[in-house]
Amino acid sequence: MCIDEKTLQEYKNCDSPFAPTLKKGVNFKKACFKKDKNGRCAFLNQKGLCEIIINLGENSLCQICRDHPRFKSCFEDRVETGLGFACEEATRVILSFKEKIQPLLLSDTTCENELSFVQYKLLEFRQQALDIIQDRNININARIKRLLKLCNAQITPFDYKKIIKRFITLERLEKGWTNRLKDLKTDLYPDICEDLALYCEQFLANGLYRFICQAEDVFYGRAIAIACVFSWWLINSIYQNESKNGNTFETLCDIVRAYSAEVEYSLKNQNKLFTFAANFIKIER
Repeated sequence: MCIDEKTLQEYKNCDSPFAPTLKKGVNFKKACFKKDKNGRCAFLNQKGLCEIIINLGENSLCQICRDHPRFKSCFEDRVETGLGFACEEATRVILSFKEKIQPLLLSDTTCENELSFVQYKLLEFRQQALDIIQDRNININARIKRLLKLCNAQITPFDYKKIIKRFITLERLEKGWTNRLKDLKTDLYPDICEDLALYCEQFLANGLYRFICQAEDVFYGRAIAIACVFSWWLINSIYQNESKNGNTFETLCDIVRAYSAEVEYSLKNQNKLFTFAANFIKIER
C-alpha cells in the first residue's frame, strides 16, 4: 500500500524504541510497506495484528491503512463511500453480490452546496455507464461494447499488445504480480464468458463509483471508464491463462485483490493508466 507523504515523513523522523523496526519495514523510496515472503505486510504479526498500532497507536497509520478497505468519492454536494478490492473478504463480497450495486443514502446533512455543471455532467455520464453495464438483458461482451461506444473509444485487436505493455510498465510492488504479467506475454483475452458476467459487472460498477469523481471533465471520465474495461480485460486474461491450474472463484478473487493493490492503491499507476486510456478516445469534430 502507498504511504502518504505526511505519514512517510513521520516514519522517517520517528525516534521511539519501535523506530528501527518501523524503518526496516518501510520502503521509503517507493513510499510503501515492505512484504514478507508470503506477500503479507511486514507489520502484520502472527496473530494478524498490526505492530504499528500496537507500538505507536492507531493515529500513526497512513491514510490508506486508516480507511482500508473503504474509499471515499467526494463531490460538491455529497461524499460517497464504498469498499475496495485490496481486502480479500471485501473482494469476495462485492464480486459475488447478486443485486445491482446502487448507492444507499445513510444520512442527509442538508448540504447547501450545489453541483457544478462539470460534476453534474460527470454524474450524468456515470449513470449512463452504469445503466449500460448493469443491463442484464444482454450479454456482458455486448454491454462492454456499448460502454466503449458511449466513451467514443476506438480499440482494435492491434491495440491489445499496447494495453498489456502499459500494465507491465506500471510500477509494481509484489513479485507475484510481476510474474503474472510476464506469463501473459502478449496475449490479451477481451472476450468474457457468461460465467464471469456477474463478477465483471460488479468490478466495473465498483470502478465507476470509485474513480469518476477524480475526473476533471467528461472526457477524462470516459478515460476512467475505458481504463476500468482494460483492467477487467487484464484480470480476465490472467484468469484464463491460469485455467490449466483449475481456476476457482477464490483464484479470481486473488487476481482482483492483487490488481487492486498494484494499481488502484497507487495514485501514480492510476494516473498513468487513465492517461493511457484517454488516447483511445476519438475526438468528435
